[in-house]
Amino acid sequence: MRPFEHLPMPAPKDFDPGVEDPLFFYRNFTKPLIPDMIQMMDVGLPIDSDAVEELRETVHNVLKTVSDRLEANQLIKEYQNSRLPEAQSKHAEEATKCLRTVEYYLKDYKPGDMLHRTWLVNQHLMRIRKSEDVRDKWAVKDLKQYNVFLKDPYIDALITKRDLKNNKHVEQGMRFLALYKLDLWNRPRQQKAEEPVELDPFNPGSNKQCKEFFALHKVEPVAFSDDTGEASWSRKALEQVFYDITDPRMIEVLEAMIDYSYSAIIKSNFLKAFDSYTIDGVLHGNIKLFGAKSFRPTSNSPNLLNAPSSGSIYAKPVKRCFITPSDRIIVYAIDLAGLEDRGIANLSGDTNKCNIFLEGLDGHSLNACGYFADEIAEVMGPNNNNVEYVKKFYHMVEESGNAVLKAIRSKSKAPTFKLAYGGYPDAHKGGVITKPIFDNYHNVLYPGITDYRENYVLPFTREHGYIHLGLGCRMYSSDPAKAIRTLNNATVQFWSILTLIAVNEFNHQVREVGLENEVKVNSTIYDSIYMQVERDPEIIKWVNDTIVPILCVKYLEDEIIPNEASGEIGLNWADLHKIHNNASIDEINEVLKSL
Repeated sequence: MRPFEHLPMPAPKDFDPGVEDPLFFYRNFTKPLIPDMIQMMDVGLPIDSDAVEELRETVHNVLKTVSDRLEANQLIKEYQNSRLPEAQSKHAEEATKCLRTVEYYLKDYKPGDMLHRTWLVNQHLMRIRKSEDVRDKWAVKDLKQYNVFLKDPYIDALITKRDLKNNKHVEQGMRFLALYKLDLWNRPRQQKAEEPVELDPFNPGSNKQCKEFFALHKVEPVAFSDDTGEASWSRKALEQVFYDITDPRMIEVLEAMIDYSYSAIIKSNFLKAFDSYTIDGVLHGNIKLFGAKSFRPTSNSPNLLNAPSSGSIYAKPVKRCFITPSDRIIVYAIDLAGLEDRGIANLSGDTNKCNIFLEGLDGHSLNACGYFADEIAEVMGPNNNNVEYVKKFYHMVEESGNAVLKAIRSKSKAPTFKLAYGGYPDAHKGGVITKPIFDNYHNVLYPGITDYRENYVLPFTREHGYIHLGLGCRMYSSDPAKAIRTLNNATVQFWSILTLIAVNEFNHQVREVGLENEVKVNSTIYDSIYMQVERDPEIIKWVNDTIVPILCVKYLEDEIIPNEASGEIGLNWADLHKIHNNASIDEINEVLKSL
């Protein structure tokens, strides 16, 4: 049986084929998918070299704007000023760490040493008020001639090299010489220590500086290092905090930091891969089947999972690098809409999560009505029917333009974003999740999801040491309480395997109709599939009519929310035009004319 033919199956908590057959998942899913991964790598991704150079220029320009924006930002200036005292202190410490003491230069008098003799003679001349006779050097011959008339016994002792040990004038002269040498060594270092330090520009790539910056401005971290437990400011963490912030100066900083983070990824991931692994205009990267903890595939050279999100300045420039191999071919792309949300609705049976799809509810309106019930009731009255109440709320926001409700809907987005990533009450730290919002999210809005996590995923994993993700695939854990977020997320994210199963089944049907040369799948990213298709409306229609039902197959026997998918076509990954499901030849022809 092909993987596709095993669907639908009972819910993972109801049936695990791995109990009776430990190799069921490998034999029926993993092994059959391997040729499809190899085929995608072999087909490769045609690359537009001009678009790559434009992307390179975009990175350069963005990084320049990042530097300028951060340098001009008042909050960054305040942080830089806060660093100055410590930086000045470290600079002074570094500059003066090699200072010497007089003992380093204090030596016994050597009669044959001209420098020693010169210093002792000059010190003596100044002592006897003959400073005008001081010389840079006193050779013995010159000193003899000078002392013919002066007849100074001390100078005579120096000339004849008599033993002057313990002579206080000799000791004093040698100390003055040591102090002179000491000053020559120490003075430039002391002067350097007093020079005002010039700080390097703020480095958005430094987690240390980011941590100090946000601590100074009392922005609470949302992520922490597993190794050190200290605040971690990755791009995802920055994006999560972004939803909390109202200060335009801080928003500007976060936007610049996020742009910088994406720039680093573009340089190290995409541009490096484009330069190193493109052969004859085609990039052949690597795909690792089930490389992620959630059993999603991973890739490198480049890592397509690191593709910038749609809101990023880099989203389209990166996608424009991926093109068609010739003017006879178009790109066909398709993705499953809201797969994770539909998945958790099916797995948990949560009423509100299901109603988002069954009743067409707006998610942000639903959340707002759950978080801020009292505020909304002042405008709309009591909530006697949640589905109708949420629909009315959305209508009053979008159709009637109620400013109060619109503001409430907007402020629901930040806590939702954080709660979806496992956030906890943080209002006491300046965040947006209050204890009532936290409780409402888990116990009023989505109690079925909470119950699924707390009364199934956690206790099952504690008892068995693993959680069944589906199709006989398991994730093991020795510390379920610590790993509960990963375990719970994996039970949903695992179902992106539906795209891999779809690729396998689609490739089978391509071979069945003999279209191997006209239709080639060359990438899958999470819930999306990309392919090269002959620029023939009949072939495009066949592809569209075939892949949609494969992707939307019923995968759970008690499925509540079916999957949805729709295709797009274009000449690159960025500029795609939608094709409706079951689109006619005429409709496809119209889209092709617009390319």
